Amino acid sequence: MSVVTALPPRIRLRPGEYLVALAAALAAAWITRGDHPDQRIRAAMDRVLRGPLRPSTPKQAEHAVQAVTTAVLGLGGTKACLPRSVAAVLYCRAHGHVPALVIGLRPGTADVHAWVEVDGEPAAEPFDPRPAYLPVTHHRQGAAL
Repeated sequence: MSVVTALPPRIRLRPGEYLVALAAALAAAWITRGDHPDQRIRAAMDRVLRGPLRPSTPKQAEHAVQAVTTAVLGLGGTKACLPRSVAAVLYCRAHGHVPALVIGLRPGTADVHAWVEVDGEPAAEPFDPRPAYLPVTHHRQGAAL
């Protein structure tokens, strides 16, 4: 599902940040479990992206990805892009801001990749996934396409 070849860097987290990152990772694991998590993801994103929230900055989104992969090392793995991205959105939401969650499909294949975006740019990705993956689902504040 993912194309990450190296684990994201681990960062130092204060105990409160670690607990938020761990809770976000556990919630994301539950939301994305099973073969067809589409309805749970849509319901979770509809709820998470409600209310008055400011958009994440690129630095905040990158910190969120690094925080959840520090709290749960398995989220840095090559097949963990969906729970990692959902966890990053949940982590950001807990801090009062949100990035967009994008799920893309590689044309002509069944390869899927998920990432977070800020201002239309991927955050915390080792490379820009947009040339290789066609976004098919875009969850952002105010709209889910």
